[in-house]
Amino acid sequence: MELYSFESSAFGTFLMRQHYLGMPRSLEEAARLDGASPWQTFWRIMFPLSGPALSAVAILTALASWNDLMWPLIVATYDDRTTLAVGLSTLQGQFTTDYPVMMAAAFMAMLPLMILFIVLQRRVVEGLAHSGMKG
Repeated sequence: MELYSFESSAFGTFLMRQHYLGMPRSLEEAARLDGASPWQTFWRIMFPLSGPALSAVAILTALASWNDLMWPLIVATYDDRTTLAVGLSTLQGQFTTDYPVMMAAAFMAMLPLMILFIVLQRRVVEGLAHSGMKG
């Protein structure tokens, strides 16, 4: 797992900012006219509408964490506690590489995230599409 979470990544911050900038101001104005505080406006109106953007950020962060190589390579000191990406990198030798084994391992490492993406594809595309629109 990465050292930072999706709240502190630059891409997650930018994506959520674009999503909130794309929301109609009339929603905030209507909540203000109804007597809602800024916190209530965010928690009861804006946050429930940001589900697609939040799910897109969460899925893309999970992808980045799954594929991260450098941080686990630095932190993992025992061979039996390494991540999948570090294990894949150890399959390549200095002088020889067993390509069939490496390709099979890469396919097995990719399979869980491919299934996750296929299941959640609509949410990812919807979140990315709505974050770039204005008005």
